[in-house]
Amino acid sequence: MERQLNALLNNYMNSLKGVIAVALVDKDGLIIASETREEAQENSDTVIGVLSAILDEYIERIKREFGTESSFFNITTTGDKKFSFCSQGEKTILTTLANPDTGDIELKVLSEHVAGKAELLIGGKENVSTEIPQIIKVLSQTRGGKLPEGEYSTKLILTGDWKVGKTSLIRRFVENKFKDEYISTIGVDITKHVVDLSEKTKINFIIWDVGGQNLAPYRKRFYEGANCAMIVVDRTRKETLENVEKWVEDIKESVKIRIPIIIVANKSDLIDEIVISEEDVRNAADEHGFNYIITSAKTGENVNDAFSYIAYKFLERI
Repeated sequence: MERQLNALLNNYMNSLKGVIAVALVDKDGLIIASETREEAQENSDTVIGVLSAILDEYIERIKREFGTESSFFNITTTGDKKFSFCSQGEKTILTTLANPDTGDIELKVLSEHVAGKAELLIGGKENVSTEIPQIIKVLSQTRGGKLPEGEYSTKLILTGDWKVGKTSLIRRFVENKFKDEYISTIGVDITKHVVDLSEKTKINFIIWDVGGQNLAPYRKRFYEGANCAMIVVDRTRKETLENVEKWVEDIKESVKIRIPIIIVANKSDLIDEIVISEEDVRNAADEHGFNYIITSAKTGENVNDAFSYIAYKFLERI
């Protein structure tokens, strides 16, 4: 696990050039793993010491302000340095020391992704990738680092073949839960969920979980008014990727404006059963000019990132 955590932190720094050092700590501020940029390694003890000192100063404040919240993000600027604190679970806080010109959205998007994966690794989840997906790097550059202020609502449709995990992805995103038993969605289920992207920017997701059965006569009605879409595939069933073309055409016939669409390749936890490679997913996405992401509704890997991508792409159009 230590090797994986260090690899994850190193990939984080390589993806965000403004980061000087990063430490993963427990909720009492004790360092679990840390990395410093190569040019700072001669003084790595000093740099990590600075992080520790900042943590000592802020850990009680973090406890007061966020209490028992398992997910939070905070940025503090002190002198010529920027510090961020990010948690995506009950066990750890990702602490980042960065140059002051590092973008706040870059810090937020990348640190939330890394903090989420660190939480999975600390929790003993297996087969968690330490790589930073390209989609996360793209997402971190959204709107040049600035978000519009206000409260916005977006209709998101999840579509794809039956039993690909659409309902499980929504449950993981909204409730952070997973159920092993499969219950088919008949028609459509609608779920509402609010996400605070920043102190001044809020997204009200209206998520339409469209059943994968042959409901063509009704789907147009379900799709109407959609602002964005996810096409979900099951990495253990080749035909679910082959059918992406059908779902793309389905959406285009029903939604007359061009909307952000992402291919979500689910069930990455089923290592021994996977028949769809990441390259296969990438090729399908490139064919349509989409982005893609690899997820596991069961472990939670990259699930929040998929919905975050949709939120930021929606805001790009405002």
